[in-house]
Amino acid sequence: MKELEAITGGALGGWMARFRSDGRSTHSAPPPGTKCDNCETELVGHFCHACGQEASNHHKSILHVTWEAIEGMFHLDGRLWRTVPWLFVRPGRLSREYLDGKRARHVPPFRLFLVSLLLFILSAETVIHKAVHDAQHRAEHASPAAHGEAAHAKPGGGAASQASAEAAKDLQEDGVLTVGKDGTKLRFVGPSKDVLANDKAKAEWLNTQLNKAVATPGYFMAVVFGWGHRLAVFLLPILALSLAGCYFYRRKFFMYDHLIVSMNYLSFIFLLWAVVLILPRQVSEIGVLAALLWAPVNLFQTLRGVYGSNIFGAVLKTGVVWVTTQMAFVFLLLGLLWLGLSQI
Repeated sequence: MKELEAITGGALGGWMARFRSDGRSTHSAPPPGTKCDNCETELVGHFCHACGQEASNHHKSILHVTWEAIEGMFHLDGRLWRTVPWLFVRPGRLSREYLDGKRARHVPPFRLFLVSLLLFILSAETVIHKAVHDAQHRAEHASPAAHGEAAHAKPGGGAASQASAEAAKDLQEDGVLTVGKDGTKLRFVGPSKDVLANDKAKAEWLNTQLNKAVATPGYFMAVVFGWGHRLAVFLLPILALSLAGCYFYRRKFFMYDHLIVSMNYLSFIFLLWAVVLILPRQVSEIGVLAALLWAPVNLFQTLRGVYGSNIFGAVLKTGVVWVTTQMAFVFLLLGLLWLGLSQI
C-alpha cells in the first residue's frame, strides 16, 4: 500500500510539475501548424481543444522524469506555498476565491483534504506507537519489588467488609437487604437476574477486549487507523450540513459550496494537529492550547470571509458549528474505539 502511494504520488507530482501556479504549462508552445497526436486537430496552445490531450513530448530522460517528480512532490507548482499559508491566516479568502472561479492558483480542496488527513494520521500513528513503546519499556523494567508487594498484599478484611459482601449477595439473589443489629430486613424491587447477567456479560466482554488491546497494541492500533481515515470523511457532510443549517436563508449558496468550505477548514484542522502532535514535549502543552484557541478563530474568519456574516452573526454561527462538529467528533471517536475493540 505504501509503495502504491509513493508511485502514485510521484506520478501525480510529475504531472503537476508541468504547470505554473497560474495553470499555464511550463513547456514551450508547439509551433504553428502542429497537429494533435491523438485526433490530428491543429493545435492552438498547449492542449488540443478537441480531445484535451497535452501537446508534449513524453519521451524524456530518466533525469528529467526524476526532476519533475521531485519538483512535483515538494514544490507542487507553487500552489502549495500559496494555499497553505492562506489556509491558516486567510481561510475565508481562500474558499471565497475558489468559489468565485479562481481555482488554478490553489491546490484543489479535496486533494488538500486527503493529503492533510494522511499527514494527520501518520503523525498520530507515530506519536501513539512511541507512547505504546515507552509504556512497554517501563513495564519490562518495572521493579520486581513492586510485584512482590502486590503478591503479599492482603485484601481488606474485617467484619464490615464481610457484612457488605453478604448484603450484596442478598441484594443480588432476592432483593432483601439486612440492616441493623436486630436483623431487620428490607425488601425492594431491584433489577432482575437477567438484567444483571446481561450487564455482567457486557462488562466481561469489555474487560476481555481491553486486555487484548493491551496485549497486542500494535494490532489494535492497526485496526483503529484502518477505520480512522474512513470515519474522518464523515466529518465532511456533518460540517457541511451544519453550515447549510446556519445559512439556509442564503439561497445563492449550495451544498457544493458548503462542502468546499468544509474541506478547507478540515484540512486546516488536520494540518494544525499534525504539527501539534509532533512538537517536542517541552512546548507540546503550549501547542495544544494554541490549537484549541486557533481552531474556532479560524472558523470565525472563514464564516466572515466566505458568507459575509457580520461579527455578531459570525460569532453565533461559529459557536453552533463548533459545538456540532465537536459532538460529532466525540461520537465518531467512540465509534472508532468500539470498532477497534470489536475486531481484535
